Amino acid sequence: MSNTRTCRSLDDLPIEILSRIIVIVGSESAKGIISTRLCSKKIYAVGGDPQVFRTGSLHMIEGMGPKYLNADLFIRTCALHNNIEAMFRQGMEECFCNGNFEFGVALLKEATDGDHFEAIYLLGMIYISRRPPQCDQGLQLLDVYFGWAVPDNGEYTGVVDSAKELLRTVDVVHILTTNTSLSNVKSHIILLNGHLR
Repeated sequence: MSNTRTCRSLDDLPIEILSRIIVIVGSESAKGIISTRLCSKKIYAVGGDPQVFRTGSLHMIEGMGPKYLNADLFIRTCALHNNIEAMFRQGMEECFCNGNFEFGVALLKEATDGDHFEAIYLLGMIYISRRPPQCDQGLQLLDVYFGWAVPDNGEYTGVVDSAKELLRTVDVVHILTTNTSLSNVKSHIILLNGHLR
């Protein structure tokens, strides 16, 4: 006689395995987390594991609707559990929608510390609109975002030097008057041109 145990339902699985299943499903989409948690009371309880919220994907959360959850509450819960994408989204909302600018910047800073690429860019742009020393911090963040901090003949080329060189070599009028998909490049060139004068 073998020593194997037959599982008749997901509820028969050990909690550690159930938690791992929800983490894997949740890494694909928020809808996966919610749908899986609705299977049973035991799975619902296991789905509240902080690891689920920390690693959960926020992909497809916008289309879930009120039937499944309040998306804002879900994002806040994920942010409380150090989910980098959730901290970025909540930081944006706090800065630009809720009027809690300093709290939003703090969340964006945490997302930046977690190497969230869009947070690096946004926080850099926010910082360069302020006075020194935050302006310098913003330029350093944009160095990271644009990859301008590269050795050139053994010398460090930072964002300011790179932007000056870019403005010297690029026909700015041509870029601004042509209908290209470089709209973000256009705005950065305008911003940097104004900042460097």
